[in-house]
Amino acid sequence: MPSAMRLAALLLLSTRLFAQGAAETQSALDRLNVLGSVLIIGAHEDDDDTASVAYFALGRHYRTAYLSIAHGCGAQNLIGDEQGNLMGVLLQQEALAARRVYGAEQLFTRAIDFGFTKTAEEALAKWPREKILSDIVWIIRRFQPDVVILCWSGTPRDGHGAHQASAILGREAYAAAADPKQFSEQLQYVRPWKAHRLMRRAAASEHGSLTLPTGSYNPLFGKSYSELATISRSFFRSQAMGYLASPQERFSVLSLVDGEPAGKDPFEGIVTTWARVEGGPAVGRILAEAALHFDPKHPDKTVPALLQVRSLLRELKDPWAQRKLAELDRAIRLCCGLWLDAR
Repeated sequence: MPSAMRLAALLLLSTRLFAQGAAETQSALDRLNVLGSVLIIGAHEDDDDTASVAYFALGRHYRTAYLSIAHGCGAQNLIGDEQGNLMGVLLQQEALAARRVYGAEQLFTRAIDFGFTKTAEEALAKWPREKILSDIVWIIRRFQPDVVILCWSGTPRDGHGAHQASAILGREAYAAAADPKQFSEQLQYVRPWKAHRLMRRAAASEHGSLTLPTGSYNPLFGKSYSELATISRSFFRSQAMGYLASPQERFSVLSLVDGEPAGKDPFEGIVTTWARVEGGPAVGRILAEAALHFDPKHPDKTVPALLQVRSLLRELKDPWAQRKLAELDRAIRLCCGLWLDAR
């Protein structure tokens, strides 16, 4: 199959969501009442612990994004002859398809992947360090995550120099995003942002580590988060990451790097309800009732309550109200059974 046709086929495939019907609608309604966000930072499109991304996005209903610092133009390709820019397009579309499995966002900086490096110094010599740091700071200030998670430690044990560099830049960006003196030219569009805590992927033996039950079964979707992660990673076909999904006991582990200590949960002490928004509790009460009394056989009965919430959200000035407005409109479309077919 020619390269252009293969890319087009992947684009069509990537529009398909894993969750559909009543499960998708119920999940959308539950998500409306959760106001928490997490940003995960890695070097490449496939660096993340996909099970934890699925857990945060579907299990906890947080706004979840994965930031790949590099575009995959320098990656290997095991399914075709695309290289360079075409390889970057292919891998980016695979990443977007993977995130759609559980409704997470995929973000990038302007960095270009250039192949394997042994040290962080080598990677940072090839990447325009200040520009990439500026990009990460910009993303943090725009996304406004409650928790930032690094995929790597920033030490030689990460192996790939780009892995090390992603953690080094992530730590620097976490601090710089809260400092109005850093990249002050951004402040005409965004404001400084201090996430509650910075964490990283860790080993279970590390002191003070937290475990996430990413092997837990989600009855709404009929699969565990690790199974959903397997389905997601299988979209990275150019990287030969497809394998069989099977239920298994699994945990993902995080440790604190900076910020407020947490004993049991990454979102410990963080308000993730409508109580964090002035005028929000009234919205939360209506949404809770709508989700509780949702009838999968008659989803249209939920629409009046959602339209009532829509009027309230338009009057709130908090950024969370604007974010949830888009999610609310999607939930209304799902409850109405609206669809669009473009050919």
